[in-house]
Amino acid sequence: MFFDENGILDIDGMVVENASFKKIMEDGVITEEEIKEQSDKVIAQMRNMEAKYTPEQLADVKKLLAETSVLYAIYNFYSLQNIY
Repeated sequence: MFFDENGILDIDGMVVENASFKKIMEDGVITEEEIKEQSDKVIAQMRNMEAKYTPEQLADVKKLLAETSVLYAIYNFYSLQNIY
């Protein structure tokens, strides 16, 4: 689901279960082409949403993407600082 046993958003779990991620990681090497393809996929999804959603809904999605990105970034920094 969305949350782990501590009630924290489980972004890592969602990523590792994602078909795109699994395909990209099959060989253990990430190429520029794969990054471009994934970027194109995200852009296409966003354009699809722009066509369907109201400006208010799009603003909510933008806020959610930004806050989720912040959470993911700080989680990664947190994980790294615990290594050292």
